Amino acid sequence: MQSENDIKKAVLAYMEARTDVFAWRQNTGVSRRHIRFGRNGAADITGILRGGRRLEIETKTATGKQSDAQVEFQAEIERMGGLYILARSVEDVATALEGV
Repeated sequence: MQSENDIKKAVLAYMEARTDVFAWRQNTGVSRRHIRFGRNGAADITGILRGGRRLEIETKTATGKQSDAQVEFQAEIERMGGLYILARSVEDVATALEGV
């Protein structure tokens, strides 16, 4: 089984090869000095689709589960018209982006 980090790297490489998306790794967490950065529940990868639509991609292993904060973040992105993809593989991303 691929690790979440391996999936994330593969998705980022796939996104870099596309010309209709601008995407990057979105770090969140707490530093050693206890300074919080990013939004709690934010997806691993964020970006913009051609035309300006917001894109968020959360990577998980085959058995990984979203936290409550991630589920809430997904709901807000979708409520505002953005595209949120829960990706367990590059194929999940490719399928979700078909026709977008």
